[in-house]
Amino acid sequence: YQRRVHGDRLIGLLRMDYMVYLCNKHVVDPYMLGVSNSPAISPSEIRQLYGNDVYPWNPEYSLMRQALVLWGFLYTGGLISYYIMSTITYNLFFVDGKAGFDNKSSKDGPNPAFWRYNKTQLIEEIVTSTWSLFIMTGMTVPVELFILSGRGNVYHGISDYGLVYFILSPILFLLFTDSLIYWIHRCLHWGIFYKLHKLHHKFKETTPFSAFAFHPIDGFAQGFPYHLFVLFFPMHNVLHAVTLATVGLWTINIHDRVTFRWTFVNGAAHHTIHHTKFNYNYGQYFIFWDYLCGTYLDPRICYPYDPNDALGKRQVEKYLKGD
Repeated sequence: YQRRVHGDRLIGLLRMDYMVYLCNKHVVDPYMLGVSNSPAISPSEIRQLYGNDVYPWNPEYSLMRQALVLWGFLYTGGLISYYIMSTITYNLFFVDGKAGFDNKSSKDGPNPAFWRYNKTQLIEEIVTSTWSLFIMTGMTVPVELFILSGRGNVYHGISDYGLVYFILSPILFLLFTDSLIYWIHRCLHWGIFYKLHKLHHKFKETTPFSAFAFHPIDGFAQGFPYHLFVLFFPMHNVLHAVTLATVGLWTINIHDRVTFRWTFVNGAAHHTIHHTKFNYNYGQYFIFWDYLCGTYLDPRICYPYDPNDALGKRQVEKYLKGD
C-alpha cells in the first residue's frame, strides 16, 4: 500500500494540476504570504469533496491568484529548463574549437556544431529568450487555466480511453502539432507576419541559447498548437505535462546544430539550413510537409554539413554578412 501511495505521488509530480498545488502549498503560502498552515489540498481531494467540475485548487483561492501562480510556475520551469539544457548542449558541442570551423589553428579542430564563437550573439540570445519567455508564458496562462478547469479534454485515468489510446496519443499529438506549426511557420515568413519572425532569424548561426529568442507573439503562435491539441483530442494529464516539457527540450535541440540522422525527422541540421537558407525546412518534428510542399532541403548536401558545397558556402557567407 505504501509503495502505491509513493508511486501515486511520484506520478502526481508529472501532472500540471498537482504541480500548481505544490507551488501553492510549499512556496506561495509559507514563503510569499507567510501562511504557516497552508489551506491547500491536493487536486484528488478537491475532486472527492467538490466533484470533477471544479478548478483543481481550493475554491477559496481566487482566479487571479491561480493565474499568477501558474504564470510563475510556467516561467520558472521554462527558465530552469532553458538555462540548464542550453548550457549543457553548448558546452558539449560548441566549446571545443569554438573559434570556428574555418580556424586552422584550433587545437581541437572544428567543433561539432560548426559555429564561429560570437560572445555578443550569445548575450543577446540569452537576454531575448529570458524576457520573451516571461511574456510567452503569461500569454499561455489563460489557455492552461481553461484546460486545468476541466473544460479541455485532459483526463485522469488510463482506463478512461484505454491503454492503446494512451500509448498512441503522443504520436497523434506530434502529427497534429507538426502539421499546424508547419503552416504557421510558413505564414510567419510572409509579408507583414515576417516582422514578428524576423527577430528569431536575426540569429543566423544558431546556438542552444537562441531556442526561445522569439518575438513573444511569434513564439506563442508557434506554441499554440500544443495547447490546442487537448481542446480537440483527449490526452492523459501526465502526458499533457510531459509533452509540454518535451517540446521545450526539442526546441533547444533543433537549435544546437548537431543532429541525429533519423529518417523523416526534422532535426537540428535541417533547422540550421532553415536559418542559413531561409526558405527551407519549416517543419517542427518531421519532413513530411516540407517534402509535400517542395520546401525540403537535405542538410547532408549543404554547407556546412557538406564541406564540398563550395557554392553553398559562398551563399551562406554572403547571407551571414547581411548582403
